[in-house]
Amino acid sequence: MKKLIRPLDIILIAVLLLGAVGFHFHTKNTTSGATAVIYIDGETFESIELDKVEESYELALPCSPEATLYVEKGCISFKNAACPDKLCVSTGKLRHRGDTAACLPAEVVITIENGEESEIDALVY
Repeated sequence: MKKLIRPLDIILIAVLLLGAVGFHFHTKNTTSGATAVIYIDGETFESIELDKVEESYELALPCSPEATLYVEKGCISFKNAACPDKLCVSTGKLRHRGDTAACLPAEVVITIENGEESEIDALVY
């Protein structure tokens, strides 16, 4: 009778698991030198150097409908928005150069400048 799992199968599974864990921690690291630039109505509202943030905080934006950002060391995200679809909130954390999130009803755009470029080419939702 054939064995279901051979010793080489166990080694292969272990290598794949270690690779997955390593990839997870590699992509989770914060990016040094990243600056979040917040635009409201096409004009620069504020620039935040994300690696210099000491404590996490919320930033209420002066826009209509209302929007709130969550700033933490190495990343920024939309925490809440009064817009109907809330797509900006589901964008997630921005941390790599070129990452962008927008709340179109509030005319707010966040983009990450400087910092290191992400190794991911595209995300599909």
